[in-house]
Amino acid sequence: MGISDLPPLVTPRVLSELTGEHVGSITRGIREGRIPADKVNGRWLIPIDCVLPNARRAGCGPRQPRGRNRGID
Repeated sequence: MGISDLPPLVTPRVLSELTGEHVGSITRGIREGRIPADKVNGRWLIPIDCVLPNARRAGCGPRQPRGRNRGID
């Protein structure tokens, strides 16, 4: 599968296979807001063009962290 054959949204596991990073590191990056992702039906989905800009297009900025550690007391 080439970069141009990738679906627009990938799971942390697919991204880990593409990049060689551990899936736990990717999930931690999502929780900390370093990797843009949305949780849909209990699964993280990552827009591939945001993490691999040459896959389709560039232009995604960093997102705010979600969940308990948003910095809101």
